[in-house]
Amino acid sequence: MTETQDPSYYRCPVHEDQAEAVLCSRRRRLKVRVQETSIDGFTVLVKPHDASRLTIGCPWVLEYEGTRVEVHGQWIFNSPDGHLQMGLRRLRDLTKPENTRVAMLSRGPTRSGNGEGLSGLVYTGMLFAVFLLLAMPGIGDALGTAPKIESAVMWLWTGFGDIVRGVR
Repeated sequence: MTETQDPSYYRCPVHEDQAEAVLCSRRRRLKVRVQETSIDGFTVLVKPHDASRLTIGCPWVLEYEGTRVEVHGQWIFNSPDGHLQMGLRRLRDLTKPENTRVAMLSRGPTRSGNGEGLSGLVYTGMLFAVFLLLAMPGIGDALGTAPKIESAVMWLWTGFGDIVRGVR
């Protein structure tokens, strides 16, 4: 390691059979080979005639190993084999999160916003069912909860009626 390299900066070489990627510049899709990856970007090899088709000055999208990453060209170097070696800096991850199923009784936060309301609704419905079960004449009388629930409901009902009558 030389003095100019940052010791916390590490590049991982990519094996040849895992190096295929696609670099999208506007509507153009160019096949490239990824040489190295790091926490902040990629080093890719581009064919010279493909490099002329890249639109300079705007971000590109790199599709690599099932991910989509918005990248920006940072540096270009003419490789000895005739290819252009390019350094791409990661800007943001554009990969869509995979759909995960949510347990019906889960109350915790979910990754996708699809199941948040449903789990709360199921939980509320279960609480309401237990409340009704304890208020039923047969079970509630045997447990001693029916008269207490009935008096609480009547107290709320009369209080709500007093509020409504007071508004008129």
